[in-house]
Amino acid sequence: MNRLTARLRSARRDGRLFVLGFLPAGYPGRAGFAAGVAAAFDAGADALEIALPNPPLPLDGPLIQAAGQQGAAAISGPHEGLRLAALQRHEPDQAVVALAYRHAAERLGRQGLLQTCLDADVDAVLMPEHTFAEQIEAATAARRVGLEQVLFIHLEKDLALLRDLPFADPVVYVQSADLQTGGTFDPAKARERVTELREALGGRDAHVLVGFGVRGPDEVELLGDTSADGAVIGTTLVAAAGEGEEAVRALVADVRRAAERGRPVRA
Repeated sequence: MNRLTARLRSARRDGRLFVLGFLPAGYPGRAGFAAGVAAAFDAGADALEIALPNPPLPLDGPLIQAAGQQGAAAISGPHEGLRLAALQRHEPDQAVVALAYRHAAERLGRQGLLQTCLDADVDAVLMPEHTFAEQIEAATAARRVGLEQVLFIHLEKDLALLRDLPFADPVVYVQSADLQTGGTFDPAKARERVTELREALGGRDAHVLVGFGVRGPDEVELLGDTSADGAVIGTTLVAAAGEGEEAVRALVADVRRAAERGRPVRA
């Protein structure tokens, strides 16, 4: 079974939120990146989402934009960044997700991206700049070779596509609100979006991850009162990586403790 899917199911069985951290490949430098990923895994992250080198994007806040450029200069390319991350697993089922914005995905090509992930021992792909229809098409190809596709949804009109997905048990990443990364978390809006997504699924199961504005344990505890399966920690983890591996370890440990508090066990 795919590591990402297996770990999501395990977290659900254990009655806790899944913890997905985000780091730009190579940030803050080659050695620091490897140490930061290792610290995050050691502290209990279920998975790390690694952004492939890409020109800065408005969707990302200024910290992530700058970190992405610094990281890209420290590695030879996508494969090195992903492989460095995969080698840092503390437990054999911890997952690595390759985040490919459109520029990065098109430079590699669809088959090239999938092969890069397979060669680097990566488990899943996330393509947030692609349309939802394009992501669904890509997911079919990814699953064919044993990879998972994390579907990123942020447009209300795309909810209608969820009910008729051509495959079962999708992993869906939803924005907590219309924010840049690092924005302020709105628990009411996050709950509304998760509820809308579940309703759009029409009874079909999915693992739902929530990101944007989820900065640490306080926001993760608030997500515990929703039907979300996991939380994505981005800007604060990038900031911690800039400080060093111990800052990463402390943040992820705090988030993991929050993820384990008071969740009902779901089948």
